[in-house]
Amino acid sequence: MRRLLCLHFVQHLLILGIIGTTTLTCGLVPAHNLNNRHATIHSTNNRARILLAATTTDDTDAATTTIVDEQLTKQLGSAFTQKLTELEEYKKTHGNCLVPRRYEENPSLGNFVNKQRQSYRKFLMGEKSSMNDRRINALNQLGFVWDASSTPRSSHSDKAWQKMYSELTKFHATNGHCRVPSTSTLGQWVVRQRFLYRQYPNRTANSSLTPERISKLDKLSFPWTTRSEQLWQERINDLMEYKRKHGDCMVPRKYPPNEQLAAWVATQRKNYNRREKGQPSPLSVDRIKQLEKLGFVWSYWDFNLNNFQ
Repeated sequence: MRRLLCLHFVQHLLILGIIGTTTLTCGLVPAHNLNNRHATIHSTNNRARILLAATTTDDTDAATTTIVDEQLTKQLGSAFTQKLTELEEYKKTHGNCLVPRRYEENPSLGNFVNKQRQSYRKFLMGEKSSMNDRRINALNQLGFVWDASSTPRSSHSDKAWQKMYSELTKFHATNGHCRVPSTSTLGQWVVRQRFLYRQYPNRTANSSLTPERISKLDKLSFPWTTRSEQLWQERINDLMEYKRKHGDCMVPRKYPPNEQLAAWVATQRKNYNRREKGQPSPLSVDRIKQLEKLGFVWSYWDFNLNNFQ
């Protein structure tokens, strides 16, 4: 009973703001001693995990630990949370999150880090991905490096880039464009260049995509946006035109003048609901803001109900 009271007390302190969550640093920070029961606060993803380790002066009693934020762990995924903990331990030892792809001490952690970068690129391009805002925030709290190539370039990396560029030049000469299938090695390289360009629009110094490289790619009429991004913008334009004519974004489910727009609008609502439930969704925060700026209504039912009232 006293352990439960201790737990409620710490939770109460958090609610009142007496114990801050944003001022905590990554790692375990000792909190106040509560009647010989020690509260430890663990900050990840801009939130606090309270690990209440109840101990007594009796050496025969075993220490118990209670994890308070089970709901957040469920939202992130138990497997993801476990790897996040391992990544935090790696950072404590090495001072960064740059886990080698082939990390002998923990091969699965190296694979995890690489997969997060791949999922992040898909997320930015609006493709199906396991990445979401909660996971991005959690990784950012650890100082996760989304672009490993942002580290100082070597002559080896320059040669590797030039080699892939030569292959792209040959592809362009044969096909007349640079839309390489993403299933190939060259296609993955093309996706990466597009990702780097989007991530560093101001061409910051720590990007491996230099102005010289951008200029070379431009000479090949390199497509800096994907087809899905182009389709997105086309539908946005269609939605703007609909609003200009009708005064709102309430496109009917059956809209003969533009059935593709009607289907697209319904899909955005479904994707938004998936995000709200913590499920994978291609609808990014930027796209949500773009739609809301147009006056997009996420619930067709609520809109009609409000108008009826």
